[in-house]
Amino acid sequence: LQALKFPTFWFEPTPQGKFMLNIAFGQSKYYVDSLAENTKRGQRQKAKRGEYPGLAPVGYINDVRTKSIVVHKKRSVIVRKAFEFYAKNESRLEDISNFLAQNGILSKTGKRIHKDRISFILQNPFYTGLFRYTKEIYEGKHRPIISKKIFDEVQKILKQRGKIRHADKNQPQAFCGLLRCGTCGMMIT
Repeated sequence: LQALKFPTFWFEPTPQGKFMLNIAFGQSKYYVDSLAENTKRGQRQKAKRGEYPGLAPVGYINDVRTKSIVVHKKRSVIVRKAFEFYAKNESRLEDISNFLAQNGILSKTGKRIHKDRISFILQNPFYTGLFRYTKEIYEGKHRPIISKKIFDEVQKILKQRGKIRHADKNQPQAFCGLLRCGTCGMMIT
């Protein structure tokens, strides 16, 4: 580089120019980090007030006038029926996906909602008036769609039908790998 020129700063390939460029980069990094911290602090304050700091889930809409989340009149009824349908323990996640698709609730791309997304919807406490933000649960100002009783029944069913997670076979054991065989050099377990 021969030179960089800005309204308030210029760079030349000299020791002083390189030093000034390094200072400018440091200031810009400080500005970006400070802005990120202020944004996170604002989002935490919003969550503490009970306002969900994100896009509304299926069955709700973001009201831009009041900057709040309100119940979607038609979709909320369909989502409530999906929860009730699954709480009867007679349907699969694919059945819920088909039910939502038949009632006009599709993904953003216009396709059926995938069963992983259905599982996420059924596990979302937002529909009971609570919401999860940064791994903490907050009480929201939004109106709940379903009761806590139905939500708990759905969670029991999801847990029963979930995959059993086995511990890894290769977990480290106490004293494993500390001793070697004097003859062959292999580890003794």
